[in-house]
Amino acid sequence: MFLSTIRSHFTVEENAEMLRKRLGRRPGFNVHEAFQAIDRDSNGYITRTELRNILGENRVYVSEKELQLLVQRFDRNNDSRVSYAEFMEEIITKGPSK
Repeated sequence: MFLSTIRSHFTVEENAEMLRKRLGRRPGFNVHEAFQAIDRDSNGYITRTELRNILGENRVYVSEKELQLLVQRFDRNNDSRVSYAEFMEEIITKGPSK
């Protein structure tokens, strides 16, 4: 069971990195603009509500548990909101570029 969990973790991380690389190669993609598009009240943070709204507008519907896990993935300091620095840390590719 432990090995299965580790494999799943690495698969998820590998997929996340592939998405980061695809975003990085996308012409015109700008991390700051993406953050601003989600931060509707322009307070410098993305909240669960803002994240739920942007996902719903793009026809991605998540459960409360999935939303909680998504926020936790981005929220490095556990203050229940995502700062620009936290957002950028998760969106920018972590591996070497090819």
